[in-house]
Amino acid sequence: MAKAVFHGEFHYSSRIRNAGWSVYPSPEPQYFPRELIDAAVAAGRATEVLPNASSSASRAGTGRKKAE
Repeated sequence: MAKAVFHGEFHYSSRIRNAGWSVYPSPEPQYFPRELIDAAVAAGRATEVLPNASSSASRAGTGRKKAE
């Protein structure tokens, strides 16, 4: 799932699954499938919110370390 801040109302029908979404503007980031976020950004109705580098790095380092 991707997230974006929506600046205007946006309605989208999926091109790959039998689903559709109606999204309404909000100052808070909202999570939706990547295809919807890409379409909303291309239409100028949303700004994508990229993941924080620190949260991505912390998820990458969550595995257990071997005992030495």
